[in-house]
Amino acid sequence: MKLKEAIQALEAHALAILSQPNSNIRLLAVGTKDHRSLSEATDFCITAYVPEKLTMSQLKTRNLVTFVKSVALTAGADAMGRIELDVVESGSDFAPRQSLSAPAAFRGAIGGPTPTIDTQKLFNQLRCGIGITNPSGGYPKQLSVGTLGFFVRDGNQQPYLVSNSHVIGRSGAAAAGEPVVQPGTLDLTANELQMMNTLAKLRNRLEIARVRAVVPFQLVSGTQIPVNRVDAAMAALNDPGRGRGDIDRICYGGVIRGVAEPYRTTSSGALVGSTRVYKVGRTTGATEGNIVGIAGTGMLTYPTGQAFFAGQLVIEGTPDNGGLFSDRGDSGSAILNDQHELVGVLFAGSERQTLANPIADVMRELQATSGLTLRVVTG
Repeated sequence: MKLKEAIQALEAHALAILSQPNSNIRLLAVGTKDHRSLSEATDFCITAYVPEKLTMSQLKTRNLVTFVKSVALTAGADAMGRIELDVVESGSDFAPRQSLSAPAAFRGAIGGPTPTIDTQKLFNQLRCGIGITNPSGGYPKQLSVGTLGFFVRDGNQQPYLVSNSHVIGRSGAAAAGEPVVQPGTLDLTANELQMMNTLAKLRNRLEIARVRAVVPFQLVSGTQIPVNRVDAAMAALNDPGRGRGDIDRICYGGVIRGVAEPYRTTSSGALVGSTRVYKVGRTTGATEGNIVGIAGTGMLTYPTGQAFFAGQLVIEGTPDNGGLFSDRGDSGSAILNDQHELVGVLFAGSERQTLANPIADVMRELQATSGLTLRVVTG
């Protein structure tokens, strides 16, 4: 099945398949059979991600329909001969890689060990991959942290940082001018929390930027299922603010060399574009992975409700990675390919896969929301 055909089939039927009341499917994406590399493939399939692969007997006991039957019920029986299918375990539902948020009493009890590359400390020089958050609306009782993704400049050379809406934009609830602090409040020590026991004191000591634009995403409401593309927000860096000598540098090494072109195919049907990727995030530090799916489409659960996202990149850690590609608190991380080009922005995941907004969508939506012409800061 050619890539264009697979994407068209997914876009035409994904919502109906995912809406099947007895479906076990959490996400659909265009991938390859048997986990072959996307960059080496000429034949593609539609992959269904399920929390757990079940036997026919288990499906019947739980009153669930198979992926094949879901496709037949929605796309029609005649489509079965044209659409190649595959099923992959996700290990869990897909959810935002929440900017870790917890009651103050739980500080230090969640979030995993400090990564080898310590992205959780206070930095004098701002750079991609370090912990940040918008503390408004809950501090000091509620603590949170996510990841600073990358930097952009507008036509007047004003610098901004970019992360997820659920990291610095309070999932669409933030107003322009709200603070962004570094490090995130969940990474402060008990003494620091005592010293900065009000939002005003925290802002005075740790504010690095103020929210400029938050891309709105719409939640599912009744029968209305709006399509979202990005979970993104940007904040203007304070002037003079924190030192900015290394703002184009990924934490402890490397720079963004450019912005990757959207994936496309050659006349032979092969995918053009590097699918080997890496990121640096607040929780898991530096990790490497492979893009195993494109045009990912699924329903994600936010604290405020469910949101339908389409067009996402699906990533799994490489065998050498030795663990998850991402975890909670890595939200907002920049995803770069092996040419050090910006591919996307991490925003969600399951126990086995990570989801990222393609960078072209992120930049388009940020420019539309802010009304600014933006370019990515590169090395």
